[in-house]
Amino acid sequence: MKRILLCLAILLSTSTSAQRALVRWAYGPFGHSGEMAYVVESGRIYQACGAFGSRGTCLFEFTEEEVYRSGDGIGSRGAGAYVVEGQRLFRCQGAFCRKGPGELLLEGNKVFRCDGAFCTKGEGAFLLDGNTVFLADGPFATKGDAILQIEGELPMVALLTILAGL
Repeated sequence: MKRILLCLAILLSTSTSAQRALVRWAYGPFGHSGEMAYVVESGRIYQACGAFGSRGTCLFEFTEEEVYRSGDGIGSRGAGAYVVEGQRLFRCQGAFCRKGPGELLLEGNKVFRCDGAFCTKGEGAFLLDGNTVFLADGPFATKGDAILQIEGELPMVALLTILAGL
């Protein structure tokens, strides 16, 4: 009996140690939640499968500053995809994630598209409001319809990576 309880305690502790965030599609101006889109867990971004957010194919592996494409469906590190510098997301290339042109710029709760090596601010792309991400438009990032809803703790590097793909 003691062995069973010990095994159960070990299983529960390992399953709860990995932070898990679920990202759902959202619709309309009030952010009505829809189906699961992504599962973020243990430094990896997975495509979600099914209504309850089962992990599907691994899309990206990330650290605090670098994002790599998945080399296969289970999450081995492939080529570099993005690198974060401060509040800016840049594309990157190769196995060592060499910095390329700018992709997104985060200013407070607004996300702007950016261009060039210095990530020059462009038009508004997204607006972050609590756990909901809205589309944004224009130079002041005017709030539009909801696109994503986040459940759980989602690292900013993972959120910017998901938004860069939209």
